Amino acid sequence: MDDAGESNLQDVTTYAPVRIALRGILRAIFGLMIGGAFVLLLYLAVTGKLNESNDPNEGTPWWLYLITLVILLASVAILSGGAGRFVSAFARGCYFRAGPEGLAVRLPIQGWFGRFRVTEYRFRWEQIKQLVHFTYRINGIPSGTELRIELVSGGRLCIERKYFSASVGSIQYQLLAIRKAAGK
Repeated sequence: MDDAGESNLQDVTTYAPVRIALRGILRAIFGLMIGGAFVLLLYLAVTGKLNESNDPNEGTPWWLYLITLVILLASVAILSGGAGRFVSAFARGCYFRAGPEGLAVRLPIQGWFGRFRVTEYRFRWEQIKQLVHFTYRINGIPSGTELRIELVSGGRLCIERKYFSASVGSIQYQLLAIRKAAGK
């Protein structure tokens, strides 16, 4: 879709930075809790309180240090992921727009260790096969929703509920109404 056609696009919903920031804060708190477990395990391993034989001359087994290192790496990954989500919540220019020409979405995509990039997608209605409201379930209990934009070419764009203020069902309904009004 070219920039001239983008002027016909209207906002379908607004970006929800508070929801993403809260997820980042909760993830950072969880990372700090795992970091606390690391500190406790490291203290117990260094002082020899985890020694099975209670012999002060015998050192701590090597595998306890390996487990401590794995816990440290998990803590750093989760903590940095939380910080990255918090920072990505304040990305500028994020939107979800649609019009007679098609739709355009711009949102932050999280990567490893807190990195993120702002990605923009633009599709004409002819490129979109269907719009699916998908619900994740754990043992039959809904745990999350996303809007899946399935393309004619076989690709798929999944937009999680956390990015925008409107519900996935509401966004899907608005997009189908705009698509029908455009005659596509």
